[in-house]
Amino acid sequence: MVLIDPLLQVLGWDTSEPSLVTPEYNVSGRWADYALLSGGQPAAIIEAKKLDESLESHRMQMLNYSNASGIQYAGLTDGNRWELYEVFKQAPLEERRILDVSIATSPSHRSALQLLLLWRPNLASGQPLPASVPLLSEPTQPVSVSTVPKLAPPDLGQGWASLSEFVAQPGTKAPPHIRFPDGAQHENKFWVDVLAHTVQWLWKRGSLRTDNVPVKSSGKRYIVNTVPQHPGGNHFNAPRQVAGTELSVEANISSQAAIANAKRLLTYCNEDASQVYLQLDN
Repeated sequence: MVLIDPLLQVLGWDTSEPSLVTPEYNVSGRWADYALLSGGQPAAIIEAKKLDESLESHRMQMLNYSNASGIQYAGLTDGNRWELYEVFKQAPLEERRILDVSIATSPSHRSALQLLLLWRPNLASGQPLPASVPLLSEPTQPVSVSTVPKLAPPDLGQGWASLSEFVAQPGTKAPPHIRFPDGAQHENKFWVDVLAHTVQWLWKRGSLRTDNVPVKSSGKRYIVNTVPQHPGGNHFNAPRQVAGTELSVEANISSQAAIANAKRLLTYCNEDASQVYLQLDN
């Protein structure tokens, strides 16, 4: 669990959400360690073995059980080595293997590219595609850090702070405005507006979608979801539908939680919180 669950989590398979991941899944009378679900049905099963245990003796048995249960993809891992097979492909075992990566011995960027076969939107599509290797070329001119353009604060005279450095103080008013890297600026009346505008901006950019939520906070709660429910089915205390999106946030949160959750969402979507600015309340 220590090795496997974090990797499944970053690939979009929330192991604490039963509608996405079911442990000990019954496959033709045998219990698969993980079933990765899409629409209530297994998109794939994953068998877990001890670290450094040979996977060879388990492959055909795993494939046979998957075949009998009509599950299209089957995986095998010891937490380091990951394999994924096309169950119904009429070909020798080696040709049915679409993923074979050892995290400990493969360069991290290659592991990341290969493991995208297990990325939830990819695998749940029923026809997962391997990631393309990026084409890299040398820049025609040397690039130094000082020459890379960065968004300047909107107006330092007005008193702005980057979201990454902003610290919410209990009992204070929400920052009057939030400004995003593309210049979009919104008014905040309440602290939760900081979070809602962040969700709205990420949705508009395509960084947040219905297929990559819910997103969890640091506790056992969701920051944002397509339905106003936390893990286990508990409803949001004060659900707020974010305008222009199909997503809801929990509006009953503190100033610190609003800022922290906005930062988490930006990080989750690979956006730079230091390029988002909040106007200080004078």
